[in-house]
Amino acid sequence: MRYAPAMTDKLTCGSHGEQDVTYVCRHVIETLKDGEPRGFWWNFADGAFEAVCAACNDLTEAEAKEQGPDLVQPLCYGCFRDAAALNGVDLD
Repeated sequence: MRYAPAMTDKLTCGSHGEQDVTYVCRHVIETLKDGEPRGFWWNFADGAFEAVCAACNDLTEAEAKEQGPDLVQPLCYGCFRDAAALNGVDLD
């Protein structure tokens, strides 16, 4: 899974301030909003963190493209860690 440029890009988060940018499926963001675990399949490659929920992890490439361009969204690294923790995943 390779959705975005390396983590040299930054964004400003209302909760965590300036952070490295990560990329997640929209369902991981829903977990941050409602606290409902959906799975957290993560990867670190070429200097970037990425994660998808369990349902998106099972999609074929064609099925993922059918989900539309808003399937993958940027998220600050602090929120990425929060989403991982909500899913019982320790990134350390």
